[in-house]
Amino acid sequence: MGATGAAALRHRGAPFDGATTQVGRRCRTGHRPPPQNPQHPTSPCSRFEWREGTDLAEVVIGTAGHVDHGKTWLIRALTGQDTDRLPEEKRRGISIDLGFAEFVLPSGRRAGIIDVPGHERFIKNMVAGVTGIDLVLFVVAADEGVMPQTREHLQILELLGVESGVVVLTKVDLVDDEWLRLVEDDVRSELAGSFLAQAPLVAVSAKTGQGLDRLTAVVDEMLPRVRRRPDDAYVRLPIDRVFTVAGFGTVVTGTLVAGRIRPEDRLEMQPGGFQVRVRQVQVHGRRVEQAEAGQRTAVNLVGVDADRLSRGQVLVTPGTQPAVDTLAAACRLLDDTPRPLKSGTRVRFHIGTSEVLGRVVLLDRDLLEPGQRGFIQFKAETPVVATRGDRFIIRSYSPLRTIGGGVVLDPGRRHRRRRAESLDLLATLDQGDLGAIAATELDREPGPVDLDSLARRLNVPPHRVQRLLPDLAGRVVVLDGPAAVASGQVSGGGLVVSAAVLERLSHRVVEAVSAFHRQWPVRPGVPRERLRADVLPETEPRVFAAVLDHLAGRGLIEVEGEVVRLPGHRPRLDGRLQEALDTFQARWRQAGAAPPSPAEVARELGLAPDQWRPLVDILVSDGRWVRVAEDFYLDAGVYERMVEAVRGLLAARGGATVAEIRDVLGTSRKYVVPFLEHLDQRRVTRRVGDLRQLAGRGAAPPADGAPSA
Repeated sequence: MGATGAAALRHRGAPFDGATTQVGRRCRTGHRPPPQNPQHPTSPCSRFEWREGTDLAEVVIGTAGHVDHGKTWLIRALTGQDTDRLPEEKRRGISIDLGFAEFVLPSGRRAGIIDVPGHERFIKNMVAGVTGIDLVLFVVAADEGVMPQTREHLQILELLGVESGVVVLTKVDLVDDEWLRLVEDDVRSELAGSFLAQAPLVAVSAKTGQGLDRLTAVVDEMLPRVRRRPDDAYVRLPIDRVFTVAGFGTVVTGTLVAGRIRPEDRLEMQPGGFQVRVRQVQVHGRRVEQAEAGQRTAVNLVGVDADRLSRGQVLVTPGTQPAVDTLAAACRLLDDTPRPLKSGTRVRFHIGTSEVLGRVVLLDRDLLEPGQRGFIQFKAETPVVATRGDRFIIRSYSPLRTIGGGVVLDPGRRHRRRRAESLDLLATLDQGDLGAIAATELDREPGPVDLDSLARRLNVPPHRVQRLLPDLAGRVVVLDGPAAVASGQVSGGGLVVSAAVLERLSHRVVEAVSAFHRQWPVRPGVPRERLRADVLPETEPRVFAAVLDHLAGRGLIEVEGEVVRLPGHRPRLDGRLQEALDTFQARWRQAGAAPPSPAEVARELGLAPDQWRPLVDILVSDGRWVRVAEDFYLDAGVYERMVEAVRGLLAARGGATVAEIRDVLGTSRKYVVPFLEHLDQRRVTRRVGDLRQLAGRGAAPPADGAPSA
């Protein structure tokens, strides 16, 4: 960044939100003072001051138009604020960087104004400014008419999706009525077919004040019709200025594109990935408790030096919008672009307030001809924050010229050229239907995802995804139970899965369990964790458990403890193993409270581990044994008698030591200690010093084959 840009972004002592000294142009009676003397423009604030306020701007107005067509003078005449802050701007008499002002309208509405430079050398600053606007004042000087940057600015506005505007003919004091009519006809002809084709046209003079009242009234009447930005979404503030204020520290400003920002919020800076804390928030110099989407916002940050920040970074809700180095998009090449766009072309990519270099890869063709629209993948040389639906501009690397733009479809994922699957996906994303996009996202997942994760990928709050679920009943399954499926009201951590993906998972689970039964017919079923490793190794256990519960509810499998089996499956034992099973059961019943180790008995019977371990699984899953600890199993009848004996002793005495319990059970400490720890885990007992006491009512039911004690 050059010295001029650095000065603009590091302006010490500037107003906290980037506005200039004089706030508003009207007094309480609604009258304006006369236009300022151009020889004495308003100077930037020399000190910082908090002001309280509640009537806040929710619309941002931007200027656009050729250099020296009077944009800055127009804003000065409307607001009483000089948006040229830099010494070089004042010396040269042209805007170089973005300027900011507040516009107080007769209705009492407040709007932020972003004044952009018109010179072709500063188009990147112009793009950074108009990215966040809701309504444009499209300025054409009456003495010159349509000029090169008039056309380029119009193209940029259309590519960025700006929908509302007013055409302003300035400097009408320099022309006669006949010339003015010719210019009006020329401008209307130039705007035909654009979003400004039917826009109001107002002729003004910043010098004499002619037409300013009408322009103000037109803007005031249009503001209520401007589409509101989503303030219930994740925070997104593209930064256009960074500076330091004495006594407060680092301040960033920008147009709050989405969400709300409050003092003490913890947010994330991208690119960079580091978290910051919000100390204070201002909107047009007023300290507020909350900035809302659509407002020009200044944020005083804690935990970061200004030197680590720059225009182009974005303040976001943590974990929602990571910076990426690749993105897929739909891109249109302008009709007057001098040559087709080829894969591998290096371009300047403008999105939000950032400009990055990178290369374009065409995904659906070999050449993108002027006037055509196609799917591209942009590979950035440095990370950039991009979200589905974001608008962007591409300019040729050299010479500098706007050649096209479009909309981001799939940030962060790579696509291969001419792949039908990728092109079908991008076509769905291009249609912009949130429900279809949500279903498509889930179709790409190997298994269920929680609602919060899906909402982050769609860049919308979870409650908006919830509202989609009933309409997606045929394509999406909610794994939160029947009531959630019927109502679509799944909790933020609840799980959703594509119906097609779930069907494929069902087949894989059933086939994996069947294969295990064929390989190990003597075992009661496949261990849950082994099944997860075979079918969905990257999935969290809780997610896989939800899948198993769903399949069990459909009768496709049975789940008992840590074992999964097909319905009706029973282990098949040959004569020798059946005898061994009977021996195990008899020995454990006889051993009472001091059973042997299964491995010991297996060695006596000459059984290998892969022979006797399934027998233990059978005895536990059938409820004939209870697993107390590693290599410690009790006959189920013995276990029940031991539990009742302990309960009776503790109920009578209020508490007992390990030795006292050992004597009652007639066994050794070797067995009593793990048995009591087992009862502690089951909340039958609790340890208090050297004593065991009853844990009281509400004990959790036993697991691992243990009967209700």
